[in-house]
Amino acid sequence: MKNKITRNITLNRGEVIQKEFKNLKVKNKICSMLVTDKRLIIYTFGRELVKGRKVRRQMMNEIDLNSIHRFEYFYEFHNRPLLLRIFGFLLFAAGAFLAYANYSGTAASLYPIIASYTYYVYGGAALIVIIGLVTLFSTDKVLIMHIRSGMEEKTDLIFSADKFNELALRYIAGRIHHK
Repeated sequence: MKNKITRNITLNRGEVIQKEFKNLKVKNKICSMLVTDKRLIIYTFGRELVKGRKVRRQMMNEIDLNSIHRFEYFYEFHNRPLLLRIFGFLLFAAGAFLAYANYSGTAASLYPIIASYTYYVYGGAALIVIIGLVTLFSTDKVLIMHIRSGMEEKTDLIFSADKFNELALRYIAGRIHHK
């Protein structure tokens, strides 16, 4: 199966391609979507968990637009692990302590060479503080799409959260609910 969807499908008589999204960024996969006036075709290629084993799988999923009864996409925010957040707090505390030690003159009395580089020490301390704060308070953002059609057919994909993926899903949602 080739990566180009239009070469792998046969259009019905009177069916028109409305939009093709070739390179959507999905977590650990390659994804392309094609919207016609009657179908939504999703091509994915990449690693997947099947019966407890990771396998590389190519999959072409054709969904009739009239059979879709639930299409939703949303952002999900994941906090970083606690150990990483503790490390960020320690970096913040170390940077603040380094700035204070330089300000009070303790660092210069322990290491006399630092006395000629006080502004560089402040810059390094500020960089350490910023890295610590970013590590402490940052979150991971992903875009999740759920499609339910028919009785049991489910399609779930986890996209990276960028503007192109959101606009593609917004366009597809408009076409589904337009019918």
